[in-house]
Amino acid sequence: MRRRRHPEHVYHLTKAQNLPSILQHGLMSTERLLDLTDLEQEQKALFMRMHRPRGLSLPNGVSIRDQRPIPPSTLAGALEGGMTPGDWYALLNRFVFFWPSRERLDRHLRTCAAQDQVVLTFSTTALLGHFGDRAFVTPINTGDARSKPARRGPDTLVPYNRWLAEGWPDRRPSHPAAEILIDETVPIRAPFLVEPVD
Repeated sequence: MRRRRHPEHVYHLTKAQNLPSILQHGLMSTERLLDLTDLEQEQKALFMRMHRPRGLSLPNGVSIRDQRPIPPSTLAGALEGGMTPGDWYALLNRFVFFWPSRERLDRHLRTCAAQDQVVLTFSTTALLGHFGDRAFVTPINTGDARSKPARRGPDTLVPYNRWLAEGWPDRRPSHPAAEILIDETVPIRAPFLVEPVD
């Protein structure tokens, strides 16, 4: 297996109003957050595939971020493998997202400067050591499809263990991961969380 270096810490940015839910249930994907509501199954299915031009609040008070940077009008032209914008939104809603660099985190913080945000810092080794078989990496920012959007499709999310062994299917080996995604609820405790949440 090819050894690949990863950063010591990865980061998740959330709105402060979501902390009570996160502390109670862990860090959850949009799909799992929907399961905590009393929405009908049909409503959940629609929510999973819809574009969110603005942030939304679920009935339980949890805030879901907007998807303004991935409008269907530009996203559609960047998709491969027969995917539609609805397919892409539904795919992303399955995951918890982490930034693998302070640079990307700081960029996200700047775009959310007007909102009350909380940064959650996690041990990369603990996170991927435990969730490696449910983890994926991407070479692009999957939540941005504005001017000249990167091509994307079913193979854009590469299973972490495959990436460790084989690298990217279409990029040089040294290309860094832009995001780390986990298809599971992440506990807010040691050894995963490395800085306490007030």
